[in-house]
Amino acid sequence: MTGYYIEDIIFLNEKAIKFGNEKVEAILAPSLGSNLLSFRYKHKDKDKDIEVLRTPDSAGEYKKAPILYGMPILFPPNRIEDGQFTYKGTTYKFPINEMGKSNHIHGFLHDKPWQVCKKEVNGKEIVINTEFSSSDFDLKGSLPQDITVNMSLSLRDETLDIQLEITNKGNEPFPWGAGYHTVFNFPFGTGSQLKDCRISLPVNKQWELNERSLPTGTIHETANTLEIQNGFNLEGRLFDDLFGYDEERALRNECILTDQEAGIQVIYHGDQHFKFWVLFNQEGFVCPEPYTWVTNAPNLDLSAKLTGLRELSSGETVKLRTRLAIKEI
Repeated sequence: MTGYYIEDIIFLNEKAIKFGNEKVEAILAPSLGSNLLSFRYKHKDKDKDIEVLRTPDSAGEYKKAPILYGMPILFPPNRIEDGQFTYKGTTYKFPINEMGKSNHIHGFLHDKPWQVCKKEVNGKEIVINTEFSSSDFDLKGSLPQDITVNMSLSLRDETLDIQLEITNKGNEPFPWGAGYHTVFNFPFGTGSQLKDCRISLPVNKQWELNERSLPTGTIHETANTLEIQNGFNLEGRLFDDLFGYDEERALRNECILTDQEAGIQVIYHGDQHFKFWVLFNQEGFVCPEPYTWVTNAPNLDLSAKLTGLRELSSGETVKLRTRLAIKEI
């Protein structure tokens, strides 16, 4: 008996997968965009278990704002100006779903059903694999090429590794960007106060945004860079800001959230593809969002090196890795 388990459950009126071990437990909802809707730290006193992700109490609550729960997958991430861009003669059109600003926002992966390919316990590891195939949906206006996106989750102890594998099944290359709208309860503990909690980001640049929340192309040094990198509190501060970092400075690409009263720290790691972080918060939660490209990248008159825009050739696959780890402090 390893203490690792997988269960098929009904969550928010949908089929879901509950999995965990003696230290943590998670819930993945494949039919809801393969969203990781729960990641819970198991305290020795069960009454003090800590849910680090913002988890909806009901299907109705979730449907009001699905992007504000769990770990939605963004493809493409954030906003596309007027819902379209042109790349190498091909125009990509996305629905305008941010009406007040005439933008498309957050892409098409987070609200489509995914298929379960694998779920198994291998000794002291749980592996779950889900897949999205664009050929199952009518997405030709937004994405003329067929793609598959394979998501693999691996749980060991208090650490969850997440890999997205994106493959271009079409005949032509296309520009791509991906990210996560990860929504953390913050503070983590019910008895904690925000003024005593800290969040740090691996950034030293801030992108100026216009009234439509789109980059102007102007990039500044971050104010209070050392504070942001070493940890600051969010009390009385609201963010919806876009940050980056200089590759030459080799900052460890981790957002760290610390709640001293709850006695835990969450370390959110992104691999080398994730050059940008958006920080968004409201009362009770915070979203540190790792992105591979900057908001509206295909429409910016800037170099691909600066914006993170990449091309995926026919038959090519790219693998993106992130990691969530809970640590006692």
